[in-house]
Amino acid sequence: MLLQNRRVAAMNQSFDQCVKSHSLKRLLLRCCGLSFVAIALSITPVQAADQVDRVDSEIETPSNLETPKILNKAEFAQKEVRSVQSSDLLPEVLTQPKQIAQTDSSIAQSVSQPEQSDRWQFSVEPYFFVPLNVKADITAAGRGASIRAGLGSILNLDRAFDIGARLEARKNKFGVTLDAFYLSAGQSGNLGVTFPAGSLQSLGIPTAARVSADGNVSLRQGTIDLAAFYRVVDTPLNRSASVYPRLVVEPTVGLRTNIFRQKLEVDTIRIANIPIPFNREFSVSRTTVEPLIGARIGVDLSYRWTVGVRGDVSGFNLNADRDITWNLLVGARYRLSPKTSLQLAYSLSNFLFEEEGRLTRARLNLRQEGLWLSALFEF
Repeated sequence: MLLQNRRVAAMNQSFDQCVKSHSLKRLLLRCCGLSFVAIALSITPVQAADQVDRVDSEIETPSNLETPKILNKAEFAQKEVRSVQSSDLLPEVLTQPKQIAQTDSSIAQSVSQPEQSDRWQFSVEPYFFVPLNVKADITAAGRGASIRAGLGSILNLDRAFDIGARLEARKNKFGVTLDAFYLSAGQSGNLGVTFPAGSLQSLGIPTAARVSADGNVSLRQGTIDLAAFYRVVDTPLNRSASVYPRLVVEPTVGLRTNIFRQKLEVDTIRIANIPIPFNREFSVSRTTVEPLIGARIGVDLSYRWTVGVRGDVSGFNLNADRDITWNLLVGARYRLSPKTSLQLAYSLSNFLFEEEGRLTRARLNLRQEGLWLSALFEF
């Protein structure tokens, strides 16, 4: 304040010498404005230049070219001090934190909002099944055997191997999926084989019998699902929250194609521990197309985490005496980036197909449970 008062006194003395000349007064007004802008040390250079341009425009605008009013020294000093201390000269940096906070808030809100787009969006999801318990009861041409596999068979791909991929196309609430899955299971060595009545008549066994045999049994199955879904529910669970947690429900309808081949090879059968050469092969192949219904229920806990359950049922005994398949998947998904996610789930499934007949009977009862691992890529 002391420095400011001294400068004001110096300008008052200069005013006494130049007030008689109108042209010199205009020059003085510009110089005084520049001086007082320089005194306001809290403003930035850019703001100071803006204020100088404002003073120039006010002085040079035709509407302001009226005969200037002669002010005394006290009025002049009071007017200029008020001009320097006006709120429009406050540095803008004081208001920037609020603006930055508003910008950050809008960015966070846009990240948390679920993506909505009118264009088609596509995703590819390869997945792998880790067997914890696999049971397959196989009957080919009336001869039956079983396959058992578990976690210890994961490195033995001849015992149990499951892999698949899921393709999805989505637009707004509507979408279609193509899911292809391949299963391979087998067992070799000493097997328990069931023979129907009359099939061992040449060995003196007229009735149905289960004997010990050396051989192998194998199963190959491919499943192709083509389905459409529609998002009927997409709403926050907490009304006070704008986005998360969020409930999503998507019913599914479509077609499932099952292609499977099962084969039983018997090299030797043992009766009373006596090996008897047999060297016979029994196999059966079937392809069925059947309706499929299902649903997916998910809860988006946050932008990163989603938990949910997905299930479906198909067959409905349309292609054989007994023909029904069901799948259940319960798990969680973690989003690594806007376009990449990882998923871990527990999978349960059962496939039952049976055609009656004594020597032509075909039956497959496949039950699986284990871990389901996948990576999801969106584009």
